[in-house]
Amino acid sequence: MSLYDSHPARPDQQDPTERPVLCVDMGGVFFTYSFLSALAAWAEAAGTDATRLRERWQIDGPFDAFERGEIAPADYLDHLRRLLGLHRLSDEEIAAGWNAIYDTVDTDLVQLLGRPEVRARFHRVVGVSNTNTLHADFWRALYRDQLPVLDTVHCSHEIGATKPQAAFFDHVAAAHGVDRSRLVLVDDIAEVTTAATGLGLRTHHYQDAAHLAAYLNTL
Repeated sequence: MSLYDSHPARPDQQDPTERPVLCVDMGGVFFTYSFLSALAAWAEAAGTDATRLRERWQIDGPFDAFERGEIAPADYLDHLRRLLGLHRLSDEEIAAGWNAIYDTVDTDLVQLLGRPEVRARFHRVVGVSNTNTLHADFWRALYRDQLPVLDTVHCSHEIGATKPQAAFFDHVAAAHGVDRSRLVLVDDIAEVTTAATGLGLRTHHYQDAAHLAAYLNTL
């Protein structure tokens, strides 16, 4: 056996399905967002105090069910209307506030994910998101120029499970013909990365593109 043969094959020499799948969280990694912007938009539309809405706002059971695709958009908007006392606002006005949370894309991350040497290390580079149909439809249009750097995006409302449930990651793995252990998750929430590590994934707690690049060099 030659010295060359004794070393692992380079990524471009491997069977693509033997390479890992890089899973990049969307909200908080690929792009920034803040629910405070939704509260401000609703307060302005309803002529009320955003502080009062903030006191009422909560991530509750219906929120989680909406992210799993278990309730219809109209039902969730009606829940928000009752939760926040937005009885004067139409579904369209509440939906507009709901989608006012989005801000900028991490352009350094987009550039990193587009590098040929990064792409060569992975079977796929995909987005993963705990989200709902109203949000996903909105940000898919808002960030349409940047999203092509990802091969696809897996959303919780389409899967019927949220990160870090095993069912979410098993769905992503199966979609790309790999085992769960071949997923590499990049997420900004430490609780998610910790739980995913416990499920056998390799994980990186995202801070910025430079730290991610250094992590990718260790794989």
